[in-house]
Amino acid sequence: VAAACRIDLRTAILKKVELNGRKYPVDLCKGKSGKYTNYSDQTGITPTKGQSTVNSPVKSTDSSIDEEANEDMATIEGITHFIRNFANERLWNRYHTPRNITLALLGEVGELAELFQWRGDHDNNDDNADGNEDGDAGVNPNGEKRNIEKLLTEEELDKIGQEIADVSIYLLRLADVCHVSLGEVSMQLLEA
Repeated sequence: VAAACRIDLRTAILKKVELNGRKYPVDLCKGKSGKYTNYSDQTGITPTKGQSTVNSPVKSTDSSIDEEANEDMATIEGITHFIRNFANERLWNRYHTPRNITLALLGEVGELAELFQWRGDHDNNDDNADGNEDGDAGVNPNGEKRNIEKLLTEEELDKIGQEIADVSIYLLRLADVCHVSLGEVSMQLLEA
């Protein structure tokens, strides 16, 4: 989905973790399992305000990133380490059981699916167009190629990117908690 929407997964994850850092400041939520709205009075982030990552720079200055992880943010292991540090800093390990993470992951998959529900495969004007893996959204009735960026607004792409990042973050965290090396397992599956 990320490739089809031309969303850089690494950037989306880093932006989402940065947003989550603002939603869940360590000093407010350390050791707590509450929802970010519990801290809205202090953070200013509500369900309708402060959620966009459109203009968020990818920062590597978050206190949950140590020097070693900062150098390795282009790998699955590096991003996994980053996510682990984020959870550790907030003392969330006791809540991060395989069951809880799996349920949270499923919830995020549902939120991602909801963004595409009832949209059709492409847009409301042409339900018969065929898309492909190159990220284009098929052709219009005149035979002209359509780009995903023309079908979705910047805000919609941001929401999609955030949900893809949420799914990815929970998947990486689940693999980490279960001591599964996604990089190694993925390579083994590709080589099989």
